[in-house]
Amino acid sequence: MNAVKGANRPTEKILVSVETKRELIQIKQPGERYGDVVARLLEERKKNDYLSYLKSLAENGDFVSLDTDIEYNQIRKKVAGTETRD
Repeated sequence: MNAVKGANRPTEKILVSVETKRELIQIKQPGERYGDVVARLLEERKKNDYLSYLKSLAENGDFVSLDTDIEYNQIRKKVAGTETRD
C-alpha cells in the first residue's frame, strides 16, 4: 500500500477498471476529487440502507399502540400543559 498525504487526512490509491473510472467521471461533480465521489456514494448507500431498514421495520415490525399506554399519556398531558399558547 502506498499511503500518500492528502489535504487533511491520509489517502490511499485504489485500482478501478476503466469502465468504473468512466462511470465515476459521469457522476463526479465540479471540484470533486475521486475520493469525494466515493465518499458521497458511500454516504448515499448508508442512507438508502437505513431507509430500507426503517421501511421494513414499519411494514413488518410489532408495535404497541401508545394510545393505551398510561405512562405515555401522562407524559403527553404534562407536555401539553407546558406548551405556550398563542
